[in-house]
This record gives sequence, C-alpha cells and structure tokens, in this order.
Amino acid sequence: MKYFSAMAEDTKPFGTSRLYLIDPAIVCNFGKPLYRFMLAPEEALVTARRPDVAVPYEASTRRGPIMWGGLRNDRGRYPEMLVQFSNVLPKSKKGKIYLYPTSEQARRLFAVPSPFSFEGSFFREATVQEFWKATGIWMNSGTEIRYKEAMFLTSPWGTIENLTVTAKSLDPQRRSAASGWYVVDACFLFEILANHDADEEARAKEFGCPVRSFVLKLSDGSTAEIRKFLKSHNPGPLKETTRRGFSINVTNQQDADSSKKDVEALTILASFASRERTALRHWLACDGNDSTQRHWTFNIPEFERRPRGLEPLVPRDHAECASFLTKAINVYRSALHSELLDAAIYALLPDKLTLEVKIVRLVSGIQSALTFALQQPRSASNPPKIGQQYESFLAKFSPDFSDLWPLTGKGASLTRIRNAAVHGEVFGQSDWTALSYATENLHWILERIILISLGWDFHKSAVSPAALRLYTAYQWQAQQQSLKV
Repeated sequence: MKYFSAMAEDTKPFGTSRLYLIDPAIVCNFGKPLYRFMLAPEEALVTARRPDVAVPYEASTRRGPIMWGGLRNDRGRYPEMLVQFSNVLPKSKKGKIYLYPTSEQARRLFAVPSPFSFEGSFFREATVQEFWKATGIWMNSGTEIRYKEAMFLTSPWGTIENLTVTAKSLDPQRRSAASGWYVVDACFLFEILANHDADEEARAKEFGCPVRSFVLKLSDGSTAEIRKFLKSHNPGPLKETTRRGFSINVTNQQDADSSKKDVEALTILASFASRERTALRHWLACDGNDSTQRHWTFNIPEFERRPRGLEPLVPRDHAECASFLTKAINVYRSALHSELLDAAIYALLPDKLTLEVKIVRLVSGIQSALTFALQQPRSASNPPKIGQQYESFLAKFSPDFSDLWPLTGKGASLTRIRNAAVHGEVFGQSDWTALSYATENLHWILERIILISLGWDFHKSAVSPAALRLYTAYQWQAQQQSLKV
C-alpha cells in the first residue's frame, strides 16, 4: 500500500490532476494531520512529476496559482521548483512566495542566503499562458523539526520586491484594445482631479454640483485620466467595499514604456504639488494584440503623510490643479535633467531626519533644482558652485526672494549653515530654534525654485509671501543674527 497526497481541488494550473507520493512518516504530526491524503493505485505514478513533494491543503484555498519554475541566486540554481504566490492584488503591499521543495532541494536551500529570483509559467486556461518573474525574493531559511531520531525541514516562504506577470493569449478572439491601468497611492492632487463614474455624475447633477473632468495627453498620443476604483478593506467576514483606490487609466496606448514613464512623472509631480508622497505600486498594460503585462512593486514602506494643518502647495481648486499638472508635465518631459528634479522633490517630502541632515539634504535639493531650471550641462569633474547657480537663476527668472532667509551671502547664510553641518560643527541646544527656522526657509526656497522652473507663478501657491506670513519661521531675522557659524 502506498500513500499519496492530492495536489489540490483546483488543478487548472496544471491542466490535469496529479498525485504525489510521499513518505508515510510525515502524514501526521503527533496524531494531527498536516495534509489532505488519499489512497491511489500505483499507476498514478505515471503522471507524477514530483514523487516526493507534498502540498499543504491551504495552498489550494488561500493562495494563488501553483506552478513549476526555476529558482536561483548567486549560490546556485533550482531548475524545477514547485511554488505558489499570495497577496498578488492591485493594492497589495506584501506579496509572498511559498516553496514546496523536494527533500534534496530543501537540504540545499536550508543554508543558502537571499535574495533569490524566480521564473516560471503555467496555463491559466487552455489558450492563455502566463509567465511569472519575481525578483528580490527574501526567504526565511526554514526550520529544523526534530523528534527523537527523526529530523524534518519545513517548507520556506519569502517576501517579494518585484513581480511581473506576462499573459500570452493564443485565441485571437480574446484580444483587447491597447490600454494601461496604473494603481497609485492617494494624494491631494489625485483626489481633486479624479474623474467621476456614471453613478457619481448622476448624484452630482441631482444636487446641482458641477461635474468636472480631467484628461491629459501623453507622449505617445494616448490619453490619461485619474479614476477611483473599488477596493476592499477591513478584511475578514465583514468586508467593506468603497472607492478608496486611485488609478491612472490610459486609453489608445501606443507605447507601454513611454506611457509608463509619463505616469511615473505624474506621480512625482503630484507628490510635489500635494506635499505628500505618492507612488506607482502596480500597473497593467495591454498591447492590443496577444500580450498583457502586469507588474507589482511590493514591500514599499508607508510614507509620511502631509502634516495636519499644512496646506498643499497648489490651491484647492480643480482648474488650478489641472492647469499646474498640464504645464508641469510638458516642462518635465522636455527637460534636459528630469532626474535632478526628481531628486529635488524627494528632498522636500516628509521624512524623520535631524535638523542638520534636513539642511544638508535640502541644500543638495536646491542644487539639483537649479541645474534643472537652468538646463545646464552636468560635469562631474567641474560642478558649478551653488552661489553661481543661484545668481544665474535670479538673473534668468527675476524672482523676488528677499523676504526669505538669504541662501548665500555674508553672515549666517543658509549655505554657510549647511557647510558647518557637513564639516561637523556642533550646534548647541540654544541653536535649535534658529536651525528649525533655517530648515523652513530652505523648504520654501526649494519649492519656489521648482515652481518657477515648471512655469508656475509661486504667488499662486502656499509659498507666496501672503501665505508665509502666517508662519513664525517667516520672521527669521532675529534668529539669523543669533546663529554663529
């Protein structure tokens, strides 16, 4: 008599049912069944590809498809590994992979360090084949379980950083229009510009509210709009479904890489205007022929939200937000150094840092923003000095920054404070207020520079002189005089 384990109730990933021979010694865990088992005739071994792999019952009920593929890292390759993924959802932040190794594979994997990568495939349907590629897999190493003379190795699992799933359809009747769907985190600008669906428009008209829409042309000729989509939350038996998710929907997509680059630019510009970071976590692109590709970025940490009481940078108005994003994306796409603007914006976003580190980071952001605004060629061997860049910026755009703490010049200028922090000068407790004022002024200067470089009048923003008069740090003169650097 032989013992076999049933693979799963749903065997579509394999196309046929298969039974796997296992060691009867692991059928029970001190009297408690670990797996679902059934007796089967010995000829079942003809279809068995893994006679020493047992799959837990929850694998078929709580997780995603089971597939064969190759696992590898810089220490070795495991060409025929049975795996399963879970939490692969549009808004999921913690994707996981579960391995069901053979005894020999388990022994080899037990002491091998992460990270790993995985590539595998299976037929979801008779005419649709999916190719799964995961990178940045960080495995728990598994555990030894000993009982008297026996020793067992547990089946390991791990987290995933990136996952790409490409589906190829063999049926020409299933082809769909070229499009893209990009899931993003919520932020102020997306909340303002998100278009309503039919039900929301009908309700708005019922109460006499205006119905506004926002559509943006992308580089490849496609159009993009921001939408809310249904998302389940409060997991468990009492699930709720609300429009909590945000996505950027692209229609008539001609070039998936080009539209994805534009969408990433939109998330950066939206982060800047909202004063809170948003990110692209998942995207789906259909090429209009036979291929659909989906990508997830997992395990992104939660971002610091905009502090309560701090206004977004652009006005709380649909028309102003739409005008800003339309102007900004056009400047961004044609700029010589868009990556430098990215760095400058990231320097502004909320993060838990000491005042000295914030000052150094913000001055570096100003240098990046000045190079972006001036469209200067970059030279690693002879980079321009920030004082020269700032003077060139003032000469080119003629803004009035005289109301803010001087960036350069005599006395305790902001760049001088930054130099003192870089060279290890110790600031006392009595300097804390002055440093906090200096940090706020650096923030405002950097935001003004970016707004100007994007073609936006900073007088229509939260860093206009009228808006800044409400902040204590706007009265910086006494604190500058008290600081000795």
